[in-house]
Amino acid sequence: MILQLSELINRAVEQTLEDRVAISFSGGVDSTVIASVAKKHADVELFTAGAEGSPDMLCAEKVATELGLQLNRVLLDENIAMDAYAKCHSMLKLDLLKLGILVPVYCVAQAAVKKGHSVLLFGSGAEELFVGYERYYLYKEEGKDLESLLKDEFRTLPQRDIGWIKKVCRNCGLEARFPFYNKDLAEVMFSVPLEERMDDRELKKGVLREAAKVLGAPKTALMRKKKAMQYGSGVHKMLIRRADEINRAYPALLSRPL
Repeated sequence: MILQLSELINRAVEQTLEDRVAISFSGGVDSTVIASVAKKHADVELFTAGAEGSPDMLCAEKVATELGLQLNRVLLDENIAMDAYAKCHSMLKLDLLKLGILVPVYCVAQAAVKKGHSVLLFGSGAEELFVGYERYYLYKEEGKDLESLLKDEFRTLPQRDIGWIKKVCRNCGLEARFPFYNKDLAEVMFSVPLEERMDDRELKKGVLREAAKVLGAPKTALMRKKKAMQYGSGVHKMLIRRADEINRAYPALLSRPL
């Protein structure tokens, strides 16, 4: 099954490539497996946005070196993050937590455009396919119909994360593509028993990590735990420190008081 999965991932990534392509990169397993495949078929540049010394920045630097790929570091501070937040808010009227995810997306997209890229790849869809969130394990323990929930969350990604990322990137002047949001890949993964997809609660996405190993992903990425973009980049901390300013500017859009 792992060999079949690695072949499907290889094909899914290939289908999203141009001769030259940018990848939103954190050094985690999702973006690393995309980069591991893409570099065999295209001219690839990696882009990471975050605070100096943030988990994403440190891991991305190490894994990019191991992959032998160029990493473009987009360093963020509070003022840059707040400016990006305002830009994202003008495009999408979402709450702070959701906009916090899009701040590094916006900054990476801007950097990729400046380097002449027209396509930017993201790892969205991997969490739903490979059961990557802790809340999924909690849902299962609570007796919820996790299989149906996963399928529904995957199906509706274009109305949520993928749709938001596409809009931000389109406003920046490039196209966002998502190798994991792939019909063939979904058909195979949703036929795999949940127990097999959930056999590694510590690292999560064990099946993907095994396929990534076959595809040549470095061990550093294979062993990295999931960290959401707004946390791994350090953006969430920056926005929290500016909570009063955000409360005044966007009072109706907070999901909860800060």
